[in-house]
Amino acid sequence: MSHTAWEQKAKEYPWHTRTIPPEFSTPQQNDPWGITKCPCIEWWNTRSPLFCCLFPCSNCYTGAKVVDGTDHTVWKEQLEKFQNGPESMRGVWWLKYNHAHEELVTIFNDTTFLGETNDDGTDGYGRWERSLGTNWSRDNSCFGHILVLNAKATGAKVGGLYNLKDGILTLDPGMQWVFRVDDNDGVHYEGDIGEEGEQKYNFIYQWLKVIDKDGEPTEVHYEGDIGEEGEQKYNFIYQWLKVIDKDGEPTEHW
Repeated sequence: MSHTAWEQKAKEYPWHTRTIPPEFSTPQQNDPWGITKCPCIEWWNTRSPLFCCLFPCSNCYTGAKVVDGTDHTVWKEQLEKFQNGPESMRGVWWLKYNHAHEELVTIFNDTTFLGETNDDGTDGYGRWERSLGTNWSRDNSCFGHILVLNAKATGAKVGGLYNLKDGILTLDPGMQWVFRVDDNDGVHYEGDIGEEGEQKYNFIYQWLKVIDKDGEPTEVHYEGDIGEEGEQKYNFIYQWLKVIDKDGEPTEHW
């Protein structure tokens, strides 16, 4: 289809069918499908070492490499190499509360927009498409490597329709929508438009831009702002304990 045809198709899409959820909740954290409950193996945690001995073999096939995601400079080459789409949508996005092992993405830098857009990313209709193989980090875990292997083996693409005027994107086949709020929210519904479950969602997460289009870190994102609910809320806590001193000798914590 031509850009004009995709633009028209997006304009005719029933965007009014769904609205931004009235409250932000994360039903996936209650594990509604029971996918994290397995008495034999621990595979769902993003730090799971399951089958870690095979990770080098996976990297050899896919060409993937392990990077320090907290070092903003590792993203600079990708952000400079791929510069498609509106400037406001470029950068590194953290998919906060996403239950899949893929949390840091530069998805819009390597996206083809089939339709019309403006520089601000606030107007235009059409279709977006991108490869699963680039600008999409996965956790160094069994699940993460499965995602990388799938992208390499299938050469798959993902896409959907966009309505930048109202700040909405869909993901094929239509059960996942992204709404632009203060921070973008991704909502996964149980059914497509016109199907059972079209208004019921089973997971929701936030898109938070953590590195801008020039490779520089953005503001720090907290659970809540100062004076708001969640300002002191944390999801996990750990200790830093020195187990080997500067001379290479074990400390009392060893």
